Formats: sequence, C-alpha cells, structure tokens
Amino acid sequence: MEEQKGHKIFLIDMDGTICDNIRNEAGIAAMAAAKPYPDSIAMVNKLHDEGNFICIFTARTDEHKQVTEEWLKEHKVKYDQIILNKPRKIGKYTEYHWIDDAKVKATTYKGAFTRFVKKKVEIDAFED
Repeated sequence: MEEQKGHKIFLIDMDGTICDNIRNEAGIAAMAAAKPYPDSIAMVNKLHDEGNFICIFTARTDEHKQVTEEWLKEHKVKYDQIILNKPRKIGKYTEYHWIDDAKVKATTYKGAFTRFVKKKVEIDAFED
C-alpha cells in the first residue's frame, strides 16, 4: 500500500472479504467453520499495525456476536470495533450509499487487498 498521510478508519466487511461468504441463514456452526482469507487478514492486520482504526462492519446479527468474535480471535484478526446488523445487500437492495458529513471513500472488494491507487471514476453525488 502507498504511504498513508494520517490515520484512517477502515470499515471492513467480514463474509466474502476476510473469510468465506457465510450467509446468516447458514447458522452459527457454518460461521465458526468459515475458511479464512489469509491475504486479507494480513492486510487488515498491516493496516491496524500502521495505526489505523479497524472496524469490522458485518451483516451478522446480535445472535452471531460470540461466534464472530471467537472466529476473529482464533484467526488473529486485529480490530478495534465490531458493528453487527449492517443492512444486507439482498433482493432489490443491491448497493450501499453512505452519506456522511465526513470525507468518505468506498472501495469494493474484488477478491484481494491490493495497493490503493487513485482512479477517476463516475460516481453518484448530490447536485451542486
């Protein structure tokens, strides 16, 4: 990753990003057995070690809290906070839009944590 200026807050999804994509309906046993993504975990830990704030932001529910925290500990994922009950991307809801008064950057995970680069892309934005 390129040198960072200042520390950042990273909201990182769990299922399909740092481990196999386990849907809530699969249950606690499936979540406990989720295959980790070692390269993703290494990058999350690197970001944490660089002084960034790591928040695991997951659609897992309150009933999955214990198994999720145990899985993160077992696989040595470094994080500062976990937020459960993220709205799920299901049915007609296929995108996340985050509206905040703070500077927000979004990165879609596509199978690997690679170097961050600047790209010019088309985005949805509020009209000036």
